[in-house]
Amino acid sequence: MANAASNAGKIPGYETTIITRGELADESLKALQERINSVVKSFGGEVVLTEDWGSRKLAYTIQKESRGRYSYFVYTGKGQVVAEIERNLRINEHVLRFLSVNLEKEFDAPAFVKRRAELQVAAKKRDEEREARREERMAERRNWSDERRPRQSAHSAASEDSEA
Repeated sequence: MANAASNAGKIPGYETTIITRGELADESLKALQERINSVVKSFGGEVVLTEDWGSRKLAYTIQKESRGRYSYFVYTGKGQVVAEIERNLRINEHVLRFLSVNLEKEFDAPAFVKRRAELQVAAKKRDEEREARREERMAERRNWSDERRPRQSAHSAASEDSEA
């Protein structure tokens, strides 16, 4: 019985990734985000995380579009929240593709946000280390090419000066 009481506050968590047209205006994207927020709230949930991943080249053309703008949403909700969001996305002419995934049946939003922040910090650290290694390699290459370049001796440099 205690287990049922502790699970009463937990509702399912979902994530949806959306690809919209590349030339989509910021106002239109904001309107789409607000529409998703209102649908989630109407189903007794909350939007936990919203990320704009920016415009990227698509692997293949979709509806004659070669670039798309990616948006990522993590939210909670009861009942048919995913079906309603997907229905709204199908209606919207700017949405090229979308994918919704059920994260957990008992979603812990604060733990998810904390874990996501830790992953982003780790990724940033990895990128910095990768950049430092790349700079090291470039410095080694410059030194190696300097060693391979023929050097003028002091005697030959002096003889060239006297000829001029």
